[in-house]
Amino acid sequence: GRPHRKQPMASARSTVLRLYRDILRRGRHWKDGTEPAEARYIVEEARKLFRRNKDLDDQKAIHDKIKECESRVELAEHYGNPYPRMYYAQPGVIYKSGNRARKKINPDYMHSYYDEDEFGLNDAKDTK
Repeated sequence: GRPHRKQPMASARSTVLRLYRDILRRGRHWKDGTEPAEARYIVEEARKLFRRNKDLDDQKAIHDKIKECESRVELAEHYGNPYPRMYYAQPGVIYKSGNRARKKINPDYMHSYYDEDEFGLNDAKDTK
């Protein structure tokens, strides 16, 4: 019943709070302060996306956002660049194989941008 349901939420909540604190810390110490614009971007982006998603209650959606966050942190650390890395294929393009269209390619670490449609990336329609 109910107590079983609360445990995953508590676990997700602690994971989200840990990630948020970690990202803010990374922003404060990004490249030892030599890139203030990038550091500011990290903090502002984290605040914006965490606030936007604060009311999520679907466990799968929460899990997906956690994975997206972890992926973006790993990519930022690996490439030394906090800005989202665009996928090698044009976002939102529907690829065709034979006579059938395939699903759009949207990398996991870019879902927040597709949700927000800040860049007009949701203009292409999925077809089957």
